[in-house]
Amino acid sequence: MMNLNSIKTKPSMKRIYLIGLFALSLMPLACKKAGLIAYDNGSRISIYKDGIADGRDSLLRSFAVMKEEVLSDTVELPLRIVGPKTAHEREVSVRVNPEKSSLAASDYEILKSVVPADSYEGILEVKINRSTAMKEKDARIWLELQDSKDFEVGPKELASYLIKVNDYLTKPASWQDVRFGEYSQTKYSLIIRETGYSDFTAMHPEVFMFIVGKCNNVLRKYLAENGHEMLDENKVPVRFP
Repeated sequence: MMNLNSIKTKPSMKRIYLIGLFALSLMPLACKKAGLIAYDNGSRISIYKDGIADGRDSLLRSFAVMKEEVLSDTVELPLRIVGPKTAHEREVSVRVNPEKSSLAASDYEILKSVVPADSYEGILEVKINRSTAMKEKDARIWLELQDSKDFEVGPKELASYLIKVNDYLTKPASWQDVRFGEYSQTKYSLIIRETGYSDFTAMHPEVFMFIVGKCNNVLRKYLAENGHEMLDENKVPVRFP
């Protein structure tokens, strides 16, 4: 008499064949996945433009808002990498494009730029020296990242940056006509000299009131001592709303 239990537990040849075929089909996927994990396409370096508050593609640095004894200033641009971090420090290669720059070579220095060990971020530092030529017009320095032994350059739009520098007052982006009235270099210079403020970004209303109040006191004193109002560079009286 046939044993029914032995029939149920004995796998059929067809079932064994299907299981084997399924296992073979998974092998290429497993190999492909292992290959992706092991693949290393190196590291790419970019300027992190979204992290630059002064401007995404360029910034203006003015010595005119600094004290006369300040003879140099250092601009810092944040860097980011795409790729693995390493246990050692890596240097970043940078060049100045002479065709797009007007700042004399003696007036700047590209400081050592690195991505520290175990980090995805770094800093590009440019030291700029104050010069008399900056009192006449803006000077420009166009920076470009370069391939190096540690990095390839990332996307083209994140590989260059323009720094403009001068030594005369220009209207800041944070200037508010509703608080200060029409801009003039003389008025801006008065604010800086009397209050020390040159940037008005996210400023509390009480600070605006302090600035305007102090400057108006100076203007009243000037009028009393000179018999006429203070005039700006356009021969217009300096007034606040």
